[in-house]
Amino acid sequence: MSNLNQEEKDLLNSVENDEWQPIDDIEQAKVKYQNYAKNQLNLNNIEVTLTLEDREKINKLATQLGKSVSSFTEEILHKYLQGELIEKP
Repeated sequence: MSNLNQEEKDLLNSVENDEWQPIDDIEQAKVKYQNYAKNQLNLNNIEVTLTLEDREKINKLATQLGKSVSSFTEEILHKYLQGELIEKP
């Protein structure tokens, strides 16, 4: 037990002090927490509506560069936000 870090010691003490309760329906709990995780991941997504012309340009450029549309679009946004891309005057 001496090789445990503080977090592990706290967890062990918690278990030994009967602070944990069994879950009645483990499958239902798994689904519940998987849904929580999926919903949290969706909070990081941003939906953007593009014109057909812009979408076609992005698709064409991504294909030319051998990248997925998603990763290419992410790269464009990242570069713009870093100040590496600026609008033409």
